[in-house]
Amino acid sequence: MDPLDALLTPEGRALVERLTPWDEGRALAVLAAVRREPAWASRPDVVAAAASQARLRTRAAARFPGGARWWTADGLEQATRPAVAARHAARFAAAGIQHVADLGCGDGSDALALAAAGLAVLAVDRDPDALWALRATAADRGLAVDTRLADVTGPGGWWHEGSPPAASGCFVDPARRAGGARRAAPHAWSPPWSWVVALAQRVPATGAKVAPGIAHEALPADAQAEWVSVDGDLVEAGVWWGPLRTGRARRTATVLRGTGTATLDDADGVPTPPVGPAAAWLVEPDPAVIRAGLVGVLAERLGGHLVDPRIAYVLTDARPEPGPFASRYAVLEPLPIARKALRARLRALGYGDVVVKKRGIAVVPEELRAALRLDGTGPTATLVLTRTDAGPLALLVAPA
Repeated sequence: MDPLDALLTPEGRALVERLTPWDEGRALAVLAAVRREPAWASRPDVVAAAASQARLRTRAAARFPGGARWWTADGLEQATRPAVAARHAARFAAAGIQHVADLGCGDGSDALALAAAGLAVLAVDRDPDALWALRATAADRGLAVDTRLADVTGPGGWWHEGSPPAASGCFVDPARRAGGARRAAPHAWSPPWSWVVALAQRVPATGAKVAPGIAHEALPADAQAEWVSVDGDLVEAGVWWGPLRTGRARRTATVLRGTGTATLDDADGVPTPPVGPAAAWLVEPDPAVIRAGLVGVLAERLGGHLVDPRIAYVLTDARPEPGPFASRYAVLEPLPIARKALRARLRALGYGDVVVKKRGIAVVPEELRAALRLDGTGPTATLVLTRTDAGPLALLVAPA
């Protein structure tokens, strides 16, 4: 029996459970003991596969709560978080789409969410191990997902050889990793970004998950782009065409914090915020807001200004209420930039350590923290370093 299929037997499942959570410190001894057992002495390949699943499940535990899954290494790196995958599926369902081809499905986070939403799903990938992981997880969850081993860019790669059925759409998650290495350039993704854009012209209800660092210039004029953060961690950008677009906006920032969701967009344009001096309050926008290019929208909402037109810090004189779109800090005082004077001032104020936040300035926070040589006996200061047209600026701030 294939080692992966052997993991799906009661004995194989029990072995994976036994090795999870994975403990690197005990791994060699535990695996040596397992390999001496009569049941596994002749199947080192199954033991190795079980160890791999245990490692992956342990790594996945924080991001993917709510039940064990089957994984591949590259699939876990690129997997959509459950809350975000559920939003993808809800977008298709709200548009009246009944059939979705998940092209380049990987380990299937989105395919699983689409199936859970009651949609008919065809999941296509050229990695047989990824499809195995998807089928195994779908079976464990009682979900119906049709899978196909194919290159999505080749003939017959999706919806068999004919045209897609009525009320159908496509979701594409181009592979941006290979062998653990990240592929930054859209033309190096698999399938390449140009292929995805062309697909959307043939199938209007197309959505794509892309790297959040994608350049705005690479986004088609007829698409809507959404940058999504989860608890302050920027996780993806989604690009949506045709009936999957919502509202008038071209760019949106969606912030998921706990069980809440909030969205900021450019439906009414993006104003150019004024530039001014340091003020009583500093607002650090969520990374989704920054990458969506919506700092101007947030600044206008807060009645704030920037210290530099290229830097995503918003300053206000009145206490701001940024909601989930930003973190708020009270500005305690400006500080000297020179390290010796900075160290002396922080020591005089009784601080024993420092957290360094910086934008637009060539400082390595860890190196600066070490160079300040604070003694660790007092509270921790929060130091913001940024640039302005008048030169670098250092502010002592406190979360508020």
